[in-house]
Amino acid sequence: MTPRWSPFTPEQLDQLVANRVPLTSQEQRRCPACGHQAVRRYYYEQYSSGRGHLIGMSYSWCAHCHRYTSSTGIPLSSDYDFDEPVDVNGELARLRRTDLLGLLDHLDRLWESGDLPQKFTPKTP
Repeated sequence: MTPRWSPFTPEQLDQLVANRVPLTSQEQRRCPACGHQAVRRYYYEQYSSGRGHLIGMSYSWCAHCHRYTSSTGIPLSSDYDFDEPVDVNGELARLRRTDLLGLLDHLDRLWESGDLPQKFTPKTP
């Protein structure tokens, strides 16, 4: 059975932001909702529909209590090299476009299989 996902509350989001870690860290963070060290992260970039410019998409979720958040922002690829999990059959790309909760399930499986966390390496000038 698929876990029941629910968004972090505004107060929990504030705690996540206050306790953020560098992108280069691959460790899971403490969840402000349940207290477990189980908050995971995934990031990718895509061209925005209609505007044609690159945007960053970020997801954070707790593997224990199934709280999540997502956000958009400036692309990080000008400052960081980062890896992307192998998407052999296009499942990851399809879920990113069509099914947020299915994407979170898929990302959790990728983490469990060792395909995540991503590695972020600062670019040198």
